[in-house]
Amino acid sequence: MITERRKYIRLDTGIKFSYKPKDGNAAPKNSVTKNISPGGISGMVDKSVKKGDRLELAIEVPNLKKPLPAIGKVIWTADEKAGKIDVGIKFEEIDMEMKNKFLEHICELMFSQLERIKV
Repeated sequence: MITERRKYIRLDTGIKFSYKPKDGNAAPKNSVTKNISPGGISGMVDKSVKKGDRLELAIEVPNLKKPLPAIGKVIWTADEKAGKIDVGIKFEEIDMEMKNKFLEHICELMFSQLERIKV
């Protein structure tokens, strides 16, 4: 039997974000989320990213004037395709006010999905 380890529901949505190694001088690279949750994001990133890496993130949450900055840790990797890999990134450091804005966006997505189901 498989035990569910997820703490939060995931919402399939594409939100632009950029990432770079936390302690590096590399230029940020761009991607789009596959899904989001209050605890983190998943998406496709450069295959040089490894499990355990800490990344500086800038997430372009709709209705925010500036990207949401966060530090995340890669907790899983899978499925390499064309030099990219799927990753799950858990938030480790995030400003609480900005996280609240992110949570508001997640709630709006959930409500809109529920409305579509009712129709």
